[in-house]
Amino acid sequence: MKGIFYSVMIALVLIPILSLVVFHSQIKAENVDISIRANELNYFIGSMETDLNKFAEIGGKRALISAVSEVVTIGANLEDAQAAIAEMVEYGTMNGNPAPLVDTNNLQIWEDDVKTIAQNSGFDLNFTTLGIGVTQNSSFEILLTINLTFNISDTDANMGIVRNVTGTSIISIENIEDPLFPLKSYGRVTRLIVKSNSSKETEYLVQGTNSSGFVSGNAFVINSTDLTTSYPTMILVTDTVAGKEAIAAGFKGVVSEGDTLIPPEIWGKAITGASGARQNIANNTKIYLDETTRKVWDLGNLTSDLNNGYYHNSSVGASFLDRLEGNTTLSPKYKYGLETFINLEEFSIAGVPVATTKSCLDHRYWNDIDGSAIRNGNYDPVFNWFKIDTSYADDYGIDELD
Repeated sequence: MKGIFYSVMIALVLIPILSLVVFHSQIKAENVDISIRANELNYFIGSMETDLNKFAEIGGKRALISAVSEVVTIGANLEDAQAAIAEMVEYGTMNGNPAPLVDTNNLQIWEDDVKTIAQNSGFDLNFTTLGIGVTQNSSFEILLTINLTFNISDTDANMGIVRNVTGTSIISIENIEDPLFPLKSYGRVTRLIVKSNSSKETEYLVQGTNSSGFVSGNAFVINSTDLTTSYPTMILVTDTVAGKEAIAAGFKGVVSEGDTLIPPEIWGKAITGASGARQNIANNTKIYLDETTRKVWDLGNLTSDLNNGYYHNSSVGASFLDRLEGNTTLSPKYKYGLETFINLEEFSIAGVPVATTKSCLDHRYWNDIDGSAIRNGNYDPVFNWFKIDTSYADDYGIDELD
């Protein structure tokens, strides 16, 4: 009997202890499950915010291209570029009609896709769009912001989060078509926006004390002691032509560091007394010898801009968003402008009437501002039609050549 009694007593003591252990084990398991679910919720939220930024980048770029396509297709500018792009980003429409590129890639579709993923993960998710911002971030960039509120919850775990988030993307406009060109050319001339990789400022390389003639050509840089042959299509750049006058005369032009006076053999095509010429003029560089300024110029940056239609920052020229709205000059609300040169030959070939007396800088040309040619010594055929007005010749460093 005593054995039974002790067994009963032990059981009475152990049962509450075991029950307590089981109870705490269940609580701990439930806490672990809640913790895991909370981590899953936080991970989902983080992934969603990251994906919103990616959508802003892709959807924003598509909306910009679609906006240009709309302008080109209908042959008319947008009334409000910011509102139009925001509509395309959010709904994939332009004035309520499906827009190309964004009709299947817009914010509403993104939200529906994210909701589906949330449901498959056991979460209930709802979005509220607070606003979409579109503005110039710089001359060559558009800033797109998407402000949302999301409400995500797990009713089984009795947890949820409400949060405001902002998706942001800075979108380059490089290699997107400039809408002003088709608008101003009956749709016949197009141009991609490509940023010039050089300064708009044209600088002279050296200045001499004497000059005669206006000559352009590629530089042939050599010490006079090594000079034995003439090259009729090149411009000789040397320390002196003393004793080598006959050879120097066979060049298209001459730049001499010495020679206080210009020898008669090279008269009409030379700059002398140009200290540092061999150091500052690279071999085979195309140069222009200007008699008026007695300077040797490299007009390569300017001709590259003209021949390739490159763009520069501008405090006056229309921004990208302005161009979508048909504006030729910068609006105060956009702050960052662009400018490029009109290629009169390109317009003429396309059958578009050209104004040969106007400044070729786009915002000056389209506002009927006259310009004048620059001296260039036949540097490049592009200068046969090029004009620029005095106000902007200084910006491009060619005010001494007009």
